[in-house]
Amino acid sequence: MKLPILCYHKVGPESEEGRFLNVLPATLRAHIHFFRRRRMRWVRACDLAKGWPDRAVCLTFDDAFASTLTYGLEVLRSEEATASIYACGRCVGKTAGALFDVGTGIDSSLATWAQLADAFRAGCEIGNHTSAHQDLSQLSLVDQAQAIAEGDRLLRDHGFDPRSVCLPYGRHNAETVPALRATGAGIGLALSTRAATPRDERLLLPRIVIGYSDGVPKLLYKLYLRPRLGPSQRSHYV
Repeated sequence: MKLPILCYHKVGPESEEGRFLNVLPATLRAHIHFFRRRRMRWVRACDLAKGWPDRAVCLTFDDAFASTLTYGLEVLRSEEATASIYACGRCVGKTAGALFDVGTGIDSSLATWAQLADAFRAGCEIGNHTSAHQDLSQLSLVDQAQAIAEGDRLLRDHGFDPRSVCLPYGRHNAETVPALRATGAGIGLALSTRAATPRDERLLLPRIVIGYSDGVPKLLYKLYLRPRLGPSQRSHYV
């Protein structure tokens, strides 16, 4: 039973959010309609710790951009869909410059605690994206565990109960799974070019990155054709 876990970032008009890491609200709505026509149900990442679903899809949103908590949440509510939204506790209410490496040129606003609470009341999971978007692949076991644990604590301090962890950049090393286990994480999310399966490590579940140009035809390609291609033709980011 394959489970598509889709990785979105921003959701907003091009005039406000550009194209990089963004999808239009109409694109998100079209994706939801695509899965609904196939009678697939919505699961949040935290739900995967309870068992593996059949005929389901998991929508995830990295970094908790303000646009996602505005335009994206509006789409989710109107379509009665749920999702997992990942926030970095130290960066809430700031801009994306607090998240990424120097030179990305992204200055979009990040959601406030009040916006995250609104999404939580709408049925979305608010999950842990580490305390400050640390690249776990560059850290020791102790430092990874600290980044994850601090992220959990900051979310709990604001009334949330994070049950899953989204790895910044999708990156990890040999110490990441032990670090996640040490902090009590039930589900961890990485990146790949295929759907997740019950055989996958629950702390490194693969997700498919969704970009601006990914209308339904490109979504079909990423879900069904690209996984069959050779490794040399694959990329996590297109």
